[in-house]
Amino acid sequence: MAADMRVAPPPPPVAYYDWTGAYIGFNAGATWYDVNRHFTGVGGGFLPSADVGTNDSDGIFGFHAGAQWQWGAWVVGAEAALSGCFRECRSNSTVNTSPIFGPTQFAEHKITNLFTVGPRLGYAWDRLMIFATGGWASANLKGSFCSSITGICDGPGSGGNGASRNSGWYAGGGFDYMVHKGPLVDVLLGLEYQHFDVSGKNAFCGNPGCLVQTAADYDLSAKGDIVRARLTIKTQGGAYFWR
Repeated sequence: MAADMRVAPPPPPVAYYDWTGAYIGFNAGATWYDVNRHFTGVGGGFLPSADVGTNDSDGIFGFHAGAQWQWGAWVVGAEAALSGCFRECRSNSTVNTSPIFGPTQFAEHKITNLFTVGPRLGYAWDRLMIFATGGWASANLKGSFCSSITGICDGPGSGGNGASRNSGWYAGGGFDYMVHKGPLVDVLLGLEYQHFDVSGKNAFCGNPGCLVQTAADYDLSAKGDIVRARLTIKTQGGAYFWR
């Protein structure tokens, strides 16, 4: 009778979450940044030193999109993100902080947007994935001479207003966690840290094209750190598109 007893079937294999797919999302957090204004015309008959550095913090928000493919526990992909600051990432110097500035002038800097694109490498434990990322960064920087009397920076008569689109690099990491698995798309929550550094680029020329150099000609550069929360919508049909 014991030989005729039915053997219990083996338990079904554990189904781990599949991170393969395309995704899009929204992020928000905070950034701490430094902007430097380097006067390229100093020296050689001009003032020996006139550079101005400012720093501040601001809230940041943006969008991200990418695609990734999972092999075992490893997840490889690429992501692009566009971010902006709640108050344009403004930072101001003190009054008359440089010999180039008048007795009632100060410098104002802005980082109006930041674009990043690069690869990501992750390691997954079912619904949780940690990742490292890095690549190319591009930021729009602006500089102004402001009046401490009128408070005007970008208006008529403020003078010395310049802008540049700067390139550089970023690096960071974070984690994503799948909180909802739907019939077509899944919802992920995450947290990310990034450091960015965009090198100096000409932002203002006293003469057209900087053909004749002046003491007011300057470059702008910036670097900073970002911490932000991520809300991501990922396609669940990745296995059909990628395999």
